[in-house]
Amino acid sequence: MLPRDRACTHNSSARVLRLMKKFLVVILFLATTAFAETPSPSAKHPFTFEDMMALKRVGAPVPSPDGKWVVFDCVDVDLAANTKISHLWIVPAAGGDSQRLNPTPNHEERPRFSPDGKRLIWTSKATDPTQIWMCDFDPGSGALVGRPRQLTAISTGADGGIWSPDGKNIVFVSSVYPDCKDDACNKQRDEELKKSKVKAKIFTRLFYRHWNAFTEFKRSHLFVISADAAVGASTTPRDLTPGDHDVPPFSLGGQDMYSISPDGEEIAYTSNIDEVEATSTNNEIFVVPIGRDAKEDFHQSRGRHDAALFAGRKCNCMAFAGTRRI
Repeated sequence: MLPRDRACTHNSSARVLRLMKKFLVVILFLATTAFAETPSPSAKHPFTFEDMMALKRVGAPVPSPDGKWVVFDCVDVDLAANTKISHLWIVPAAGGDSQRLNPTPNHEERPRFSPDGKRLIWTSKATDPTQIWMCDFDPGSGALVGRPRQLTAISTGADGGIWSPDGKNIVFVSSVYPDCKDDACNKQRDEELKKSKVKAKIFTRLFYRHWNAFTEFKRSHLFVISADAAVGASTTPRDLTPGDHDVPPFSLGGQDMYSISPDGEEIAYTSNIDEVEATSTNNEIFVVPIGRDAKEDFHQSRGRHDAALFAGRKCNCMAFAGTRRI
């Protein structure tokens, strides 16, 4: 029989040994679990084209006038269907979950808030060609109110819509035949060209091709339509920049190369009236009234002198080619 002090030491050693065994069992279990949850090297793969196409493409963020919301478009690519569709999304400006703003299968992009933040316009491919759509917006909940409605119905399509500062008008871009006086003429010309069995194209001047597409003898013009207009013959958009020239300039081909004055009475835009004869590649800034037919009575200035002119009038213009940002 062991003495009392040796017996206590033996019992303590036995308890320590049992605890160590339990501890080792727990460590072994945790290690086994961790290794089981770690992906094996064979599960990893290089970043592929398919992986890249599966990523959502976010762009064109537009904050609401009250600064509470940000609306943007997000592109989904479906390789199997060979489609690329953009949808409108919204997210709180302070951060949070983003969600679809308009649950529709149609391609929608380029959202723009009205100056009071209570309406929203965007470009939609719900029709062919694309048109500008509008819907009321609730700044409190960050949701559309009611059903969206089609604002434009021009046969040559509408894009690049912007609001006038007073919220009364929408200015947009459409490519039209410069010698046509109304939309009926443009529609007839397009139909004739589509039905024609002759597919050869004859060009006698520049510029006849825009990157990877022919211009089909059209020119991009600025149009204006009332923000309260209903689709119909009585609300035909008015051509603000008639003539045989492109707005914005053909060489740039971008949107937002135009801006409306703070009082909503005039619009400034860039154009190159010499591009028809290809005598110059210089772009110039023009000013035209919105409230009446433009004809050719626009005011013309050149280069930085024009930028200084608009700076004095406090026009929130874009950075036009060859000028400084205002």
